[in-house]
Amino acid sequence: MTPQLCLGTAQFGLAYGITNTAGQVSEGSVAQLLAEAEDLGVSWLDTAQAYGNAEAVLGRNLPMPNNFRIISKLPAQPQTHFTARDVETWEQAYFSSCQQMRVNGLNSLLLHSTADLRKPGGHFLENWLLGLRERGLVQRVGVSIYSAEDLEGINSELLELVQLPLSLFDQRLLQDGTCASLRARGTSIHARSIYLQGLLLTPAAQWPGWVSSEVRAHQQALESLARKRGCHLIDLALGFARDQTDLEAVVLGLCSLRELAELREAWLSPLPWQGSEWQSWALDHPTTLDPRRWPH
Repeated sequence: MTPQLCLGTAQFGLAYGITNTAGQVSEGSVAQLLAEAEDLGVSWLDTAQAYGNAEAVLGRNLPMPNNFRIISKLPAQPQTHFTARDVETWEQAYFSSCQQMRVNGLNSLLLHSTADLRKPGGHFLENWLLGLRERGLVQRVGVSIYSAEDLEGINSELLELVQLPLSLFDQRLLQDGTCASLRARGTSIHARSIYLQGLLLTPAAQWPGWVSSEVRAHQQALESLARKRGCHLIDLALGFARDQTDLEAVVLGLCSLRELAELREAWLSPLPWQGSEWQSWALDHPTTLDPRRWPH
């Protein structure tokens, strides 16, 4: 099965992305993007309480009625341990999200940081999440991760949906078997960072100075391949994602109707890859692949 499209909304509430020069998307553009995305068959929206005012922007601009399934995330918690009193805070945050988006419930609620489950009192958080599902307030609970280690020791009942980084250059969680083992246990997987925050769609000559010459040369080789195949960088990046049968959805952020049109064209065009040749484009370069390690 080809993965479904999920519209990432970080840009609706923040000036997000290393290659984003336009800043936060205007509300007028958000309304147009949501209407057009639904026409394209985008079935998922991915947001988070930590994405600035993205949830409120969604609430003001979602077409009514609509068929979107909404995923949000509880931010990483600042406290070092949890008590029963924290449950009330999470509960208020959850209902605040729903209220801002003008919905009665979410398809899924994810934890932004699995480290919160390992803190003293982590069982309060775990039980609250499972309780949301039991009360019918969410259909699924899950986590957002950066690496396989983030999944260690987590109750499998909390892994109905896992969001993880995956791209043509970042195939770590494919190669180490994480994706296959999640699917084997019935977990749905949504991949983010398909464009590596836009780097994969940008010629190497325009990349930030801190990127190593080795990774830059890798991108230049990809540019050569695109020219040879008569396609664009977006076709190669998305073609890799479309070929991942373990994925339920691919999370993609958009800043304009032009980007949505480019996405539509690339998503519906023939696959540019021959078999699984994309496997040879994986990089072993954690500094480039993990945005948390990028210089700010």
